[in-house]
Amino acid sequence: MVVIVGYFVYTNRSSLYAQRGNLAYMKGDRDQALILMEKAYRSKSIQPKHQIGYGYLLMKIGELSKAENMFEEVLHQTTARDMLMQARLNLATVHWLQNKQDEAYSSLQEIAQDVKNTLVYGNFGYFQILRGELEAALAYNLEAYAYNDSDLTIMDNLAQNYYMLGRLDEADEMYTKVIAKTPKHAESYYYYALTLQKLGRTQEAREQIEKALEKELALITPLTREDIELLANDLGRDDAGQDQV
Repeated sequence: MVVIVGYFVYTNRSSLYAQRGNLAYMKGDRDQALILMEKAYRSKSIQPKHQIGYGYLLMKIGELSKAENMFEEVLHQTTARDMLMQARLNLATVHWLQNKQDEAYSSLQEIAQDVKNTLVYGNFGYFQILRGELEAALAYNLEAYAYNDSDLTIMDNLAQNYYMLGRLDEADEMYTKVIAKTPKHAESYYYYALTLQKLGRTQEAREQIEKALEKELALITPLTREDIELLANDLGRDDAGQDQV
């Protein structure tokens, strides 16, 4: 029995390391997660889904070349359609972070033409906004919302798209739904604060920017910490000015 258990642990050590790595990441221990995912990768029997997860962690810490290699390996080693799609999506993200925006966008556009699912809708809809193709993005993000009106990324894309086009009432309505889902990234709260500020609802805007200050930025974002702090200061100065009057 001991031999059987030992053999099972040895042959499945990659998955066990990966599962422990995922748990460490969920607990906020990124360093330990990276150590465990590296062990999973070095065991040579890592599953594509775990390798994609490891590649994502590498992107988060800026190890872009290594992340790129991870996703390229998946593309060459698996035939599973869902794994291939996820590897391609993540590879496009790497390319964007490497300042290869045209290559990243073309790759995502190709995927979006072939695949209609929540993950693709969320990724390509956001990249269209980043490219500044706001009218085309709106058409696509409305299509995405019709496909899945409860997905946070799709909802967030549509809300930001409305804001960028100056359609503030629609942005406000959509951001109300987004914030109810407690998004983990600062961008949602930042753009909602901007929306509320332009609608003249300064106190509500201040509440949202305070939340933005507490959240981390998304992996791909046009925002900086300075942008958030500047808006927070602006909203504070508005309040100070009103008090003086």
